[in-house]
Amino acid sequence: MDLMRLLRSLEEFLYELIGWLVFYPRTFWRILLHPGAIARYTRKELTGAPEQQFQETISPVLMLILSVGLAHAMEMAFRLPALKVDSPLGRVLFGTEESLLLTRSIIFCCYALGAALGTLIRERKPITRDTLREPFSVQAFLACPFVVLLSTGIQLLQMPSGEAQVPGAALSAIACVWYVLARVAAYRALHGGTFLPVFAATLVWFVGTSLVILAVVTASVL
Repeated sequence: MDLMRLLRSLEEFLYELIGWLVFYPRTFWRILLHPGAIARYTRKELTGAPEQQFQETISPVLMLILSVGLAHAMEMAFRLPALKVDSPLGRVLFGTEESLLLTRSIIFCCYALGAALGTLIRERKPITRDTLREPFSVQAFLACPFVVLLSTGIQLLQMPSGEAQVPGAALSAIACVWYVLARVAAYRALHGGTFLPVFAATLVWFVGTSLVILAVVTASVL
């Protein structure tokens, strides 16, 4: 009986794994090209029964984790030197491949969390588990292309030869610009509003979140 349960669990895992090969690029492409539409899709899916949600895509948080894993795998393929840290906290956060992957997942989840909190504050809604779920799910989707594009750009900047400095800087800038504009498009798709005020608020939250994350990471490695 235990063997049969193990085999069924293995079957479900392998089916899910194969499904990622189909649904990950499909979901990634939809987010990249139509961030407003993916925001409306997320809102619609969250109104359904939990077992029926996100049948056409990968769920938002899992999609973000897979994106972080993909970015990490590309870094390993580039064979870039590991980050050198001397502090005890830095070694905990960045000392092993597993801890580095977890830390990166938390960092980009913080971007999604910051954007979700910004949405609730702008909409003057209370911050609860229920109200946070929709904006966080939307922002987890939007963070996926940002993760992959920004990580690839940073990896190009770190190439020892120095020949990829310009493409790396350009790709990193494109990632940030796309991410801010995607957040604007998603907010306007769900809540309306004119472009400039929404853009200004989004930019302030993005820069503020980035500065906080940068300060925490810098303090942990020193």
